[in-house]
Amino acid sequence: MKLSGNKIFLIICFLIVLFVYGQTIFGEFVFDDRIILEYKPFLSDINQLYKTVSISYWAQEAGLYRPITLLTYSLNYIIFGSGSWSFHLINILLYALTGYFIYVFFKKMFSKKIGFWSGLIFLLLPIHTEVVANIVGRAEILALFFSLLFFIELLKKKINLWKLGLWIFLALASKETAIVSGLIALIIILIKKFQIKKYILPGIVSIGSFFIYLFFRFLVLKQYFLNISTTMVENPLLFVDFNQRILTSFKIFYSVYFKKTILGLNLCSDYSYNQISVINRLDLESFVGILIFLFFIILIFVFWKSKPFISLGSSIFIFGFLPVSNILIPIGTIAGERLMYFPSLGICLILAGLFRKKLLILLILILVFYGGVSTIRANDWLTEEKIFFSAAKCAPNSVLSRSNLGAIYYLKGDLENAEKEFLIANDIYDNYSKGVNNLGLIYWKKGNIEKAKELFLKALDSEFPYHGAYENLGLIGLEQENYDEAKKWLLLFYNDEEFVNEYIEMFKL
Repeated sequence: MKLSGNKIFLIICFLIVLFVYGQTIFGEFVFDDRIILEYKPFLSDINQLYKTVSISYWAQEAGLYRPITLLTYSLNYIIFGSGSWSFHLINILLYALTGYFIYVFFKKMFSKKIGFWSGLIFLLLPIHTEVVANIVGRAEILALFFSLLFFIELLKKKINLWKLGLWIFLALASKETAIVSGLIALIIILIKKFQIKKYILPGIVSIGSFFIYLFFRFLVLKQYFLNISTTMVENPLLFVDFNQRILTSFKIFYSVYFKKTILGLNLCSDYSYNQISVINRLDLESFVGILIFLFFIILIFVFWKSKPFISLGSSIFIFGFLPVSNILIPIGTIAGERLMYFPSLGICLILAGLFRKKLLILLILILVFYGGVSTIRANDWLTEEKIFFSAAKCAPNSVLSRSNLGAIYYLKGDLENAEKEFLIANDIYDNYSKGVNNLGLIYWKKGNIEKAKELFLKALDSEFPYHGAYENLGLIGLEQENYDEAKKWLLLFYNDEEFVNEYIEMFKL
């Protein structure tokens, strides 16, 4: 049986992704994946499956509503069990399918060669390792995955309105950044010179799906419908003035997003406070960032007729970047390589279009380089020890990275190095509640109970308290045989008096 070109490329996608990311199937729940474990009792309960559409994506104050992503986590637990392998496997499969649909989309839009090379570049791009290897990156994968299905449906001679509305809703309900798909769809229609009349009804259906998503989002998030609340650690740009935010955002656009997307080097899992310093005035990096941003905007118009793949690629890059840029509005994080997942599709399209003919050998060499870097980088995500050691090297000024590395030393019983890292973290920012709690653990181990309790209480007094400190205070109470004190704290942690009473009685035995 002769395989079609589409099927051959699909097989290529799976082979490439399995070669680069197959190792992650043996990886653990690491970093932000831990929250999936915390929600396991809820996510793994088939009787509560329907509730995934009625809750926020983790903490309500984060202002995130991603029911489809949550639903996939639940199905992972229910169908495959609690092992991390199935979560990683689904990420890999979805990523391979995304490469395939990129091929299908750009093949219909431009040519088979552009689709082929765009798909390969995308699958091998090193900056995507965080999205594929870190389970919570699935939100990014799903948002682009369903957006591609939406674009492909738009290009059909006879558009299925039900599918069109479904795809855009699923994209938005996977991650909010899919909102840019509407603007990109408009660019697609204009480039292809489709009759606008043909798209009036599809446009109404797409807008209708958007408002249905907004309706559910409002019901679930309420006051956080359009607002967020996060810490200085996650995004210091939320706490500075407009000029500082804009200038720092353009600095990040160049030094983190553009450079690392193109070069694939110096990748890092953490950019939180104070790894990226907020700037007060225009510097070289922010100036270059502004120039590159304006350059891509100009490309949209300059090559509209002669090289439309550059116009569409530039549109995807710019439109995809803006919602995560902190330029329009502050978001929940200052920077993250995962945020370049959607925008990077535009870069892949431009590279594929420019290199597909005369510079084909160079393109192949770039792909080999990207594949090697991605394979090595994916290995860093297999365990928390690896990713936290890696983060401490690439983000030595981050309170989060230093505190996480301290936690690794603590769990290994190396209290000396643990204390060293916790103190460095505390010097960087002394109001990171989990870091304060971690430092308290060191004093507890060293027998300085009063200092430990002081730090645990400080961790609870934060605007974003670390609730594990309740348990630590309860355990200190048990250790000192102050059972009334222990019960008070343990009740605040477990919120189950019967369980706490049994817990205390077992301790007494």
